[in-house]
Amino acid sequence: MTKNEKITPFQLFSLIMLFELGTSIMVPLGVDAKQDAWMTILIGMACGILMFSIYAYLFNRYPKLLLTGYMSVIFGKVLGFILGIAYVLFFIYGAARDLRDGLELLALFYDVTPIFVLGILMIGAVGYALFMGIETLGRTGEIYFIALFLSGITWLLLLLFSPDTVKINQVMPILENGWMPVFKTVYEQTAMFPFGEMICFSFVLPFLNNAKTGYKVGLTAILASGIIIALVVFLEISVLGVSKLQMSTFPLLSMTQRIRVGDFIQRLDAIAVAGVIVNDFFKVAIFSYAALSGSSDLFKVSKNKLVIPIVLIALLASLFIARNVVAHFEQGKFALTNIFPIFAVAIPFLLMMTDLIRKGLGYDKQRQR
Repeated sequence: MTKNEKITPFQLFSLIMLFELGTSIMVPLGVDAKQDAWMTILIGMACGILMFSIYAYLFNRYPKLLLTGYMSVIFGKVLGFILGIAYVLFFIYGAARDLRDGLELLALFYDVTPIFVLGILMIGAVGYALFMGIETLGRTGEIYFIALFLSGITWLLLLLFSPDTVKINQVMPILENGWMPVFKTVYEQTAMFPFGEMICFSFVLPFLNNAKTGYKVGLTAILASGIIIALVVFLEISVLGVSKLQMSTFPLLSMTQRIRVGDFIQRLDAIAVAGVIVNDFFKVAIFSYAALSGSSDLFKVSKNKLVIPIVLIALLASLFIARNVVAHFEQGKFALTNIFPIFAVAIPFLLMMTDLIRKGLGYDKQRQR
């Protein structure tokens, strides 16, 4: 860990908000629950708070260590190293998936530009951010978050003032098919995406200049981002209806195209795409930073020497991860159900329980001696 890099609580809040909103407001999230999709976000948010509580406990126990560092302390060097490698690969996979999400969206507007060219441009920006470090990324994030907040308020007002756009009756009836589809969707999608992905911040929290604020900041950011995502999904259902929402690849874009205030404010989809792509940039950057920090910690190599290999692997993986957008989304559903729970829940929970047992047996006192 580079000790001279520090971020403020607001910078951490901004990065978490940008990360959580990232691709979650881009894709049709929770649509398997139909008009109750917005409820799945709120329940997923509650699951996210529980998961982050585990991450915060481990951070408070080992405030100067990254996830890869305290895994070796708790599980032993051999198992800790093996799991550390697995986490690095997991983070690269997450970066590749989110990069592909952004590339699929950009391909709608730059249909004559090869997707790999768009990928090089985007991953090049991510690589530059990684070279500059988490402190620069944090400062950039807080500036962009303020701009995003103001533009988001403007977007909401324009949508509400667009005639015959928002139709609340399309959200009714609530719980038409009971709770089962809601909980099934939470398990398959919204608990892990985006909230389970917060495991990335196990590599960011140690750089917080006031460690005591870590849990409070994270909790506030999860609550705020969860409410915003739920509101966006609620509006998507109200504007597009369930059937069109389920058929839409990028519902936020489709909803933004409905904004029309008079004869002069319309066709704002290009502006919306620009905002979403910047959000996606931060998510790819944080996933990549977690992979970079983890590999640097495991192999005791300077981060700067690993930036190019990490971003190149992420770029190539994003291009070959699926043959089309449909296969990409289907693969994502499988990963959220079968892969993400291992890294976001199972391993952190085992780490916490093992650490509690070690603490109860007095290993801390032995270590201090």
